[in-house]
Amino acid sequence: MSRRTRWWLALFALLALVALAAWWLWRERPAPPPLPGEAFEPGIAVPYEFIWAEGATRGIDIPREILIPSLGKRVPIRSIGDIASEPGEALVPFLQRVRLAMVDYSQRQTYEACAEICGNDQGFSVRMTSNGAVTTCAVAPVCMEGHSTLGQSIHSHCPSRPNLRPTLVDEIMSGGRMRKGRPFGRCDTDRFSRDDFATGRPGWLAGLRALYRQRGPRDITTFRAEP
Repeated sequence: MSRRTRWWLALFALLALVALAAWWLWRERPAPPPLPGEAFEPGIAVPYEFIWAEGATRGIDIPREILIPSLGKRVPIRSIGDIASEPGEALVPFLQRVRLAMVDYSQRQTYEACAEICGNDQGFSVRMTSNGAVTTCAVAPVCMEGHSTLGQSIHSHCPSRPNLRPTLVDEIMSGGRMRKGRPFGRCDTDRFSRDDFATGRPGWLAGLRALYRQRGPRDITTFRAEP
C-alpha cells in the first residue's frame, strides 16, 4: 500500500470519527429552555398494564407494578394513602381534602399523585398512588372494599418550580419523549394538560390553588376552598 493511499485512508477514518462525534453530541444535546410562561404537557405515550401480586384481589389491592409490553419494562406503583369521606360529606368537600393530601405529596416529592374516585351509598373514597414520575401518573383501577368506581379520577401535577428533572419512569412512560435528568418546562399546577382530556371521561385536578373538574376542554369548573 502506497504512502498516498495510507494518507487518504487515515483522512477518511478521521472524518468518520468527527462525524460520529458530531452525531453523538447532537443526540445528547440538552432540551431547549422553555419559553417564558411555557408549561410542560405531561402524558403517557405507551400502552401499559397493571400487574398484581399472586393472591391479590384485583380491583381492591394496589397493583405490584406496571408493565409496558412494547418495551419489556416495568415501573413501580406505590401507595401513598387511602382517604374515605366523613358521614354525610358531599363529593366536592371530600375531594378538597384529597386535593390537599395530593398537593402536599407532590410539593414534597415532586411526583404526581393520582387515584380512582370511588363510592357507595354511604360515601366516597380514594386509594392514592404514585409511579415516582414527575410528569405522569397511571391511575390504578382500585377502590376500597365495598366501593366501586364513579368513572372519574383525580390527580395532581408536579410543582411549578425550575430545574425539575424527569425520572427513568418519565422516560419510559413517555416513550422516550422525555429523557431522564434533562430539564423541561415548568409544570402548571392548576391547569389540565392536553393529555388529561385524552381519556374521554370526566376528571379532577388537585391544583395548588383550587380543585378543578373537567368534562372536556370546553367544560371546566373551578371549586375554590372555603375560607
